[in-house]
Amino acid sequence: MCSWEELSEQAYLLNHASSVENVYSNSFLDKNVQKACLNRVLFDINVPYDKRDDKGENAKKRKRIKTTGPFDETTQKVFENHSSIQHKLPTKAHPSATNNKEALEFVDHFNTSSQYDADRRFRGQNSTNHTIITEMDGESFLIPPRVTFINSSIDRFEEYIGQAEKFDLIVLDPPWWNKYIRRVKAANAKASYRMLTNADIKAIPLERHRHENTLVVVWCTNAPSHIDAVVKDFFPKWGVELVACWYWVKITGSSGQPVCKFNEPAQKQPYERIFIGLPQGSPMAGTFPRERFLYSVPCAIHSHKPPLYDLFTSKFVPPGATCLELFARSLYPGCTSYGMEVLKLQNKRLYELAMEEGGALHLNKYDKTCQ
Repeated sequence: MCSWEELSEQAYLLNHASSVENVYSNSFLDKNVQKACLNRVLFDINVPYDKRDDKGENAKKRKRIKTTGPFDETTQKVFENHSSIQHKLPTKAHPSATNNKEALEFVDHFNTSSQYDADRRFRGQNSTNHTIITEMDGESFLIPPRVTFINSSIDRFEEYIGQAEKFDLIVLDPPWWNKYIRRVKAANAKASYRMLTNADIKAIPLERHRHENTLVVVWCTNAPSHIDAVVKDFFPKWGVELVACWYWVKITGSSGQPVCKFNEPAQKQPYERIFIGLPQGSPMAGTFPRERFLYSVPCAIHSHKPPLYDLFTSKFVPPGATCLELFARSLYPGCTSYGMEVLKLQNKRLYELAMEEGGALHLNKYDKTCQ
């Protein structure tokens, strides 16, 4: 099952669910488990998040901020690209749901019922070609083939990543300092992550772990301070130059609409930026696509980005590429993953497993209600 497809010369459609399902198809050491996939409810994002159709007595009323001003140049560009390819985006002829309630409730229940000690420091590895299921603190976790994982704060980076280690692809999804996460943390600490300052991120010694063609990929918010930090601080310190800015556009699964409306500057947008750098003098710098638009239905788990490995390893880095993902919460074959919650989204509660019992295959929707 292909996890991405080309919509136009400039745009790709990513399928987060298929990318994960491909990892766990016929790979389990336990032959009774035929395959696994993220619970489908996690991608039941059927309507824009800013569409409030629940009119219950306890529904929270939010003040609407009218957007009468013009888009900035970037938002206008993303808006126009979405308009040009929306007819190619997948839609449901008869949507089974008119809200996102089931997906959001599933995630809320997972966050409150699951256990994960982010302060524990450990390193693990699965060097086999099989997926294994392991236990820790009363929880079960899926460990895919050919992975290394480190659970630790980023200030311990040099203790776990040897100075001689070089990577073909380095991906960062930094825990940017922002007001939304502070609000989430105040309401439910288990649902949020620990934020870092720009100085903390800049201090990571990635300059030691690249070669002449290493791609450095940074997921970035639309905050001007974060954009400036990547372009003016992080990349120069790491010895790479900006060669591309791509955009992740989050859409609904029912109609391909953006998950919120395009807004004027300083307001929430349905897209995020992906900055891509290459070492200065890299022979790839002149040929790497400077701009692309990546569309996908987002996972209901906050800030869980679609994997980029399938797309990048098929087009931009060699087969068998060595990858490093920082601030990771999940694992992917061929990758060294580092983060304070590096196994959190490998929790078996989040997956549906196809089990073979008595010669028959049936789907075990494991913990669909996280019980």
